[in-house]
Amino acid sequence: MAEHCPGCGLEFEREPGYWVGAIIINTTVTFATFIGMFLLLIGVTWPDVPWGIVMGVTVAANGIIPVVFYPLSKTVWMALELSWHPLETEEITAASQRATLAEYQAG
Repeated sequence: MAEHCPGCGLEFEREPGYWVGAIIINTTVTFATFIGMFLLLIGVTWPDVPWGIVMGVTVAANGIIPVVFYPLSKTVWMALELSWHPLETEEITAASQRATLAEYQAG
């Protein structure tokens, strides 16, 4: 992942441990999807639930969803965090300087 936005120069990781929130969002979405899928499969196949298929589908989903959703969880986390903790003057100045430098280097 890039350290800064190529357009505006915003630094993505604003402080050490910044992406822990994205991991929490990713874990929550994965867990909610697991529960929803588990209950849906049981509900659709009740009373003869094929437990092997239910286990296979939910385990596969728990392996795929976190990997596929992680980039989006970073975007969601950054949007939420920016709404709670707006950019400070120093961050805006640094982003502006990086964007200006990138434009200069691009020619």
